[in-house]
Amino acid sequence: MSSPLKFFFVALLGVAGLLGQTNALTGGYDNSRTNADLNETILSPSSVNSNAFGRLFALAVDGQIYAQPLYQQNVSISGGVHNVVFVATMHNTVYAFDADAPATPLWSVNLGPSVPTSAYTSGAGPYTDISPENGILGTPVIDPVTGTLYVVAASFESGRYFYRLHALDTGSGAERFGAPVEISMKTTGVGDSSVGGTVVFDPLQHIQRPALLLANGQVYIAFGSHGDGAPYHGWIVAYSAQNVAKQTAVFNASPNGSAGAFWQAGRGLTADASGNLFAVTSNGSSDFTTDYSNAVLKLDGTSLKVDDWFAPFDFQMLSDADDDLGTAGAMLIPGTKYLVTGGKSGVLYLIDQTSMGHVAANDSEILQRLQIGNFGIFNLALWNLPDGPVLYAHTGNAAVTAWKLSGGQFSSNPVAQSVNGFSIPFQGMALSANGTQPGTGILWVTGANTWPLPAPGMLHAYDAGNLNEIWNSSMNPADALGGFVKFANPTVANGKVYVPTMDGQLIVYGITSNAGNPPSVTGILNAASYASKAIAPGEVVAIFGQNLGPSSLATNSFGDSAAAGERLAGTEVLFNGIPAPLVYTSTGAVAAIVPFEIAGAGTATMSVSYNGQAASSQKVNLIDTAPGLFSADSSGSGPGAILNADFTLNTAYNPAQAGSFVVLYATGGGQTNPPSSSGAVATSAMPLAQKVSVTFGGVQADVLYAGNAGGEVEGIVQINVRVPSGVSGTVPVSLTVGGQTSQSTVTISIQ
Repeated sequence: MSSPLKFFFVALLGVAGLLGQTNALTGGYDNSRTNADLNETILSPSSVNSNAFGRLFALAVDGQIYAQPLYQQNVSISGGVHNVVFVATMHNTVYAFDADAPATPLWSVNLGPSVPTSAYTSGAGPYTDISPENGILGTPVIDPVTGTLYVVAASFESGRYFYRLHALDTGSGAERFGAPVEISMKTTGVGDSSVGGTVVFDPLQHIQRPALLLANGQVYIAFGSHGDGAPYHGWIVAYSAQNVAKQTAVFNASPNGSAGAFWQAGRGLTADASGNLFAVTSNGSSDFTTDYSNAVLKLDGTSLKVDDWFAPFDFQMLSDADDDLGTAGAMLIPGTKYLVTGGKSGVLYLIDQTSMGHVAANDSEILQRLQIGNFGIFNLALWNLPDGPVLYAHTGNAAVTAWKLSGGQFSSNPVAQSVNGFSIPFQGMALSANGTQPGTGILWVTGANTWPLPAPGMLHAYDAGNLNEIWNSSMNPADALGGFVKFANPTVANGKVYVPTMDGQLIVYGITSNAGNPPSVTGILNAASYASKAIAPGEVVAIFGQNLGPSSLATNSFGDSAAAGERLAGTEVLFNGIPAPLVYTSTGAVAAIVPFEIAGAGTATMSVSYNGQAASSQKVNLIDTAPGLFSADSSGSGPGAILNADFTLNTAYNPAQAGSFVVLYATGGGQTNPPSSSGAVATSAMPLAQKVSVTFGGVQADVLYAGNAGGEVEGIVQINVRVPSGVSGTVPVSLTVGGQTSQSTVTISIQ
């Protein structure tokens, strides 16, 4: 029964901070581009107000910031460990700042002279949408495994125009993996700018606006035009993430025609769990054989070949009227097969990712076509709630609106809308919440105060439940934002909001006063599944709230046989007066192990105290078992924290073989036989006392062992299972212990 990764889950819970802390490593937070941080435990409608929230400090940089700031915890830089916010500017400089203090950069690197935008022309004359320079426009992406930040910079050197892909070490800014590499590409075709049946990418005629995508071991980069200045095409190019000199695939959306830009108002290409890509083109040529303008494309992640597509029935009229479809990009709705997008015409399109339908009269081939405004869907955010996702949008001269998805359709009318609509639909947007807990969601929106641009901006905070505005940056003069950046998303991470500006600074907002506030508890969840049902003896639970512990995460240490500490950095948790072993503590979340000694009690009173101040006690129901499966990213969903027979992590690209054994990890399995001791580290095999069963894709599997995990603290459950025959692909895993079943959102990949 020995666990092959000693203290793996202790480290997972401590470093990831459960749902209490988060990273923002790509534009829109994830490859589904939901614009949602569901790991926010500090900021909530109850804590964000004009008395306790506002501008903390500004970080000075050398140019305008169009790229979304990225955030990563626990980065080793120059012998120290920092939470880092990465900022990329139009002057081609990347900065790494300590995210929690107004200090000088930890490091910075300039990637070459930027392109003066006076060099660009559009269909209407001089290009003025961006001024005075184009450098790093598309949001970079970070690979946390290798500690690499990938970024594309435009430069003008010795009379030539370049785009280069850089791969920077997040700890130092040094180039790695063969970077930088000049981006050059070509394809067969007779369209605009072709010569002898070949279309060659011209860096002068293109802008790299969409956020970069990291998937399938590759970095994907998309290009469009500057102001429709012909000739141009929509291009996508892929490079190996660990050898950026290796170009792996190229796609042109209009090789035998013109245009078809990928710009998506800065939103990135999306990728599903199987590695398929989704992208949305804009105005141009369309025959849907080689040319795919004003269409949603499903692309093979390896070859970039078109596997499926959708185009609105009025695609040509949209193109003729400059009503691009490709303004918001594609958003994948997690846990479903749905894709949603929208364009300049104010129409939302809900599409089945697995059968996109191509083109048909009145868009009858798709799940839904919904007119939500007169002009301009440039951004979307999603709160994926248990009773159905809520989509947030804003169109021109309108309120901010929320649309509920139920039964494969969005509500025909908004379920909530703001009172104070604003005219300009080029906003940045982000949704923050403590998982799916009601009353914790905030929709953050940046907008311009006046037209035309450039103009001063404002940051708005709306209660995501009803879209009442709870705060904005004009309530107090000291909170003023500065110059508004078109399409630039704010980044919310661990109690702070990082907002780009046109003024050469990143503005940081957060809680300005917590002094004297007692701790409070807002939720108690299973630490693996984040389910909120009754708890079990030995279960690792995540306790969320405010002022529960220190501002910096404190984690426990476990010896080979020593019990876990029951008081950590001033935090203590009691169940029926019995101290609970603590895994970690922070101001917004605590991980505790329910004492085994409360078995059979039926209910328990839980209390949390920090530095002698106690939160109001909470009544919780007890049950013998409450199983939850750990996922690989500690989110409770997606690929499981599952080891194959060779003890490598199970992924879609490293599947398990039928007939082999795999190791699952869980918590909430209840008591063992013989009984476990609270806080002890497992040194001998003790099976679970209750009956255990496992299914893969609904097929029963043979359980070889289910009990405590050697080298892990008691409460972490290890299940050794033989993979059944007749199951393949990526399928859901289900664990049942003592008649109670885990969440259904964790998956395993089988070959």
